[in-house]
Amino acid sequence: MFLLPNKGTPRKYIKVIYCLSTIPLFLIIKYMMLKPQNHFFPSLFVDSSVLQLSNALFRDELINEHLASYSRMYDNAPSKCNTTSSLNTQGEHHFLPISKLLITLRQQMILYPNEYFHGLGIVLSVGHYQLPLARVNLKMIEHSGTKLHVQIWYSSTQVSEKEMMDLLNQAPKLNARICCFDTAQCRDHQHTWQLNSTHVYKPRTGNPGKSFPYKPAAIISATFTEVLFLDCDAYVTRDPTDLFLSDPMYLKFGALFFPDGYQSRQYSVVWNLFNTTCGEHEYELDSAVILVDKKRVWNGLYMTNLMNANYEVFYHVIVF
Repeated sequence: MFLLPNKGTPRKYIKVIYCLSTIPLFLIIKYMMLKPQNHFFPSLFVDSSVLQLSNALFRDELINEHLASYSRMYDNAPSKCNTTSSLNTQGEHHFLPISKLLITLRQQMILYPNEYFHGLGIVLSVGHYQLPLARVNLKMIEHSGTKLHVQIWYSSTQVSEKEMMDLLNQAPKLNARICCFDTAQCRDHQHTWQLNSTHVYKPRTGNPGKSFPYKPAAIISATFTEVLFLDCDAYVTRDPTDLFLSDPMYLKFGALFFPDGYQSRQYSVVWNLFNTTCGEHEYELDSAVILVDKKRVWNGLYMTNLMNANYEVFYHVIVF
């Protein structure tokens, strides 16, 4: 604020006062622009590298906080492993064949197809009994206002194409397509896309009640690089795009899981089979919502698909 001269002050003195008032202001601005950044006069301009470093530090801090909170929930110390309990007779019967099968499955692993998958999107797998839930789910996704593409995978042995096309009518504003494992095609109301059948992994299941193999098959078969998989009864309440772009755990590990309500059943021989650690109080993950960057977690994801394709063998050991 500058003091104005009285009305009787001559014009030439007004000019002098004005000049004397603006000189200090000009010098301060010049000093702040030319002076290197310090504690007293921060720079008017922030370098982009400084912002990136600040964001990285903040992200690492969030990750550490999340990990600390998880460690309080999950106790995977070796002392907590259930090393005293042995497999039951049925488990022992299946253990040796599974050990051999895992070696065979490792030889069936393929490299990540870099040029095939693109972008990010939402994926669902739908069976006959999930149709009513899928209608609600698609409407919820539409109400979220997301611009993400949606692929709804199904088997023609369980659901007809007409029933799947009717699903799209539930959310006309949604950028959604139905995709069939059997024909390796995706469709909307205007177009049909023929996919590369090499990258479409039709689940092998003779039991319609065993729908679990369809989950990893849908994730891998979807044409997206990054996938948010949703069960038909797992609903979003807001645009999930931020999960892809800013969730600290997802950005660090390339996958984001949520805990289920069940604690793992620990048998040391089973965890040795999968070459990982166990925890007495570790919760299982809930497969209803899975966020993955397929490029970063391809080996584990593909092995999961192979194991689910052999569900009649693995399910006996994992679930007693």
